[in-house]
Amino acid sequence: MAETDSLLKRLVSTFLLDFASWLLGTAVQTARPLQSELPGTTVAVDQVFQVTLANDRELLLHLEFQGRRSHEPMPWRMLEYMPRLARLHRLDLESVVMYVGRGAGADDTGIYQVNGLDGTPVLAWRYRVIRLWQTPAEELMAARQVAPLALLGQTQMARPEVILPEVVNRMRRVADEALRSHLLAALVALLPEEEMVSMVDRLLEEEDEWLLELPFQRRIRAEGHAEGRREGEAEVLLRQLHFRFGTLPEDVTARIHAADAETLLRWSERILSASTLDAVFAE
Repeated sequence: MAETDSLLKRLVSTFLLDFASWLLGTAVQTARPLQSELPGTTVAVDQVFQVTLANDRELLLHLEFQGRRSHEPMPWRMLEYMPRLARLHRLDLESVVMYVGRGAGADDTGIYQVNGLDGTPVLAWRYRVIRLWQTPAEELMAARQVAPLALLGQTQMARPEVILPEVVNRMRRVADEALRSHLLAALVALLPEEEMVSMVDRLLEEEDEWLLELPFQRRIRAEGHAEGRREGEAEVLLRQLHFRFGTLPEDVTARIHAADAETLLRWSERILSASTLDAVFAE
């Protein structure tokens, strides 16, 4: 789950407006990432964003990704996270847990309470539960946003031979080359079966430049080990930085290629909120 978790965080950070609109079910004006580490603790949430809706209302969007195993039951983790976020930011809060992998979160209702002596609730909390493995692919296809389509490989896709060509065509219409590349890379990396990966390859094989735009996914498949994944993530981060800040100094490129996977993820999560290149790498 660690590798998938990293990929999902980067996907959401890169296409933040798309994911915020999709998860909240309403138009979003702006969204910016906030610090995931909670002050005064060693606790960190997966991702939290400050969102401004179309009606100018502001709220927090808190997102957790979870596989089949958790070191502590998710309801109790969320009970720790949510009050801390609410107290720190003093904004309305929408928390979402996205379960990845068959069977993950099967018993999580997202609605909990602790009762007092008389049996009435003295404490209640709720969060939205999305079990991707139970979500019909058609539900994501019906969304107006393109970025969530990269998650289709983790959903119930009964007719990949029909759905995947349509998804690739929708992603082809993304005008920006770097963003288009990122979407295709994420789509393929999250596909569960080699047959589906081959299907996407065939859809793109007449356009060599598209195939070359998938360094992250192809390096993972070709090398199949941690170093290959790290180098692939470095290439994606370089593309994101170039898209945001233009031509990069040589020392920045060298620093990225020398960094470990955890550091690469931390830098990638800062890209949207950083106003300068130096701010991405600030300690």
